[in-house]
Amino acid sequence: MYSLLYYKEKPWEIDNEEELYKYAAVVQKYIAILTYGNQLDEQALDELIATYLTEESCDDSNKFNIRYDTYDADVKSPHRNHWIFGIQMDDEQLLEFEAIIQRLDGTHVRIQHRSRGHYEVKIDGKLYSTKVYRTRESLKVYREPVEGEYLLFIDEESEDNVLLRSKMHMMPEKLQSLSLSATIPREEWEVYVRDWIKRLLKIIQE
Repeated sequence: MYSLLYYKEKPWEIDNEEELYKYAAVVQKYIAILTYGNQLDEQALDELIATYLTEESCDDSNKFNIRYDTYDADVKSPHRNHWIFGIQMDDEQLLEFEAIIQRLDGTHVRIQHRSRGHYEVKIDGKLYSTKVYRTRESLKVYREPVEGEYLLFIDEESEDNVLLRSKMHMMPEKLQSLSLSATIPREEWEVYVRDWIKRLLKIIQE
């Protein structure tokens, strides 16, 4: 099962051309960034958040609206499932913010600002849930180029995830997340997600 949460109205529900152009202009001012990895630098992230992501937002159409998410494979990290949104920055602040992110541990990607979802599968009677992000197409990860894709991470939504989530920091790096091409039909997701989780469970049992 896949669910997706939207923070703004759905563009396909706008039937007025002028309104659609206004919507597109607004969307250009929304930027969402995800940092993920294993045992991220907590102090560096805390300093980043304290410096750039604690001001209350004001309704200024000339500023960028920022959302920043983090996912740490280590469940003991305070940034294991952390997200902040509604912060506004001007051009200079945004450039500084992104320059600092480039120096942080982990992988940093632009994600679609309107969506944040979950995908669930059942294996041997247990329900496993994953967090889902959709990367921005034709943009770059700060350290390497990627095409548009979905990124899946083991989350803490299901009680059956507890053991698996607690062991994610011990998994090989390539298994700490799952990347699915945006071209893979949704009905085929279960095959890939089940295979990924079964490989994780096998490592735990060994």
